[in-house]
Amino acid sequence: MDWWLTDSEGIVAFWLLIFALCNVLRGVYCWFRDRDERREVERLLAFKPHPVRASFLLGGMTEAAETAICMLVADGAVKVSSSGELRPTHRGRKQTDHALRALAEALRATPSGTTTRLHEIPTEARFAAFRQHVEHRSPAIRLTASGKSQSLMLATSLLTTFGMGVHAGGALAPTAFFPGTHRMSWLYVCMAALLVQWAPACLWPSEKRRRWKALDTVCQDRTESARAALPDATRQAIARTRRAPQPTRHHTRGHNGDAGGAAIDVDSCSSSDSSCGGCGGCGGE
Repeated sequence: MDWWLTDSEGIVAFWLLIFALCNVLRGVYCWFRDRDERREVERLLAFKPHPVRASFLLGGMTEAAETAICMLVADGAVKVSSSGELRPTHRGRKQTDHALRALAEALRATPSGTTTRLHEIPTEARFAAFRQHVEHRSPAIRLTASGKSQSLMLATSLLTTFGMGVHAGGALAPTAFFPGTHRMSWLYVCMAALLVQWAPACLWPSEKRRRWKALDTVCQDRTESARAALPDATRQAIARTRRAPQPTRHHTRGHNGDAGGAAIDVDSCSSSDSSCGGCGGCGGE
């Protein structure tokens, strides 16, 4: 026991062992914590998730909405224009999937003459039933790492390095591996020990790392298979409406050539009557 507490090399080994034990304990904790999620992932890999749920696991509600629209268009329940506007039809078989049926019903309830774009489905209240079905029937698993493990191990490496230096100073031990040098050389030993610990600490998953690569592969295949039923042009038209269009604005210039402070929203200009000059003071009347 004296070798671990008073010998120079023993002090280094003691604190490196503490760091290794902290890694083992964290690994055991994560293994027990994730048992239920691992079983759920194994079940998904065995039975394959529905394409809409697979897209949701892969990229969230927007991806799920895009896949659902592609499936409804392929079934004939929805038609899409070249600009990505969605309109319901009276064709297509009745959907057996709850989420697809809720989306088809919401689209059919759209007032006549009104179109829908993809970016509206994840946000607007009229599609709440679709979102609820997707979220309710999707497995409750964490798809990315929490990030705490890496942060904890990095902090542990700093603490054990600090503890090593304090321990060596209290024991008045000569510099480890270089006993003939000045005791201040312990600083270099501690820096080397920190680098040795830092490398395995960085191997713990960061916050943005995807946890289930095999599941991601299956979800990608299911998503692509569902969307592949449409021509590329149709898929691109749908994808172009993933984000809400930004209002187009331009600035007027004064007589002296400087940009004026007022900005005109082109979208608010009436184009129904070109004879009035657009956005004149008459209001298009």
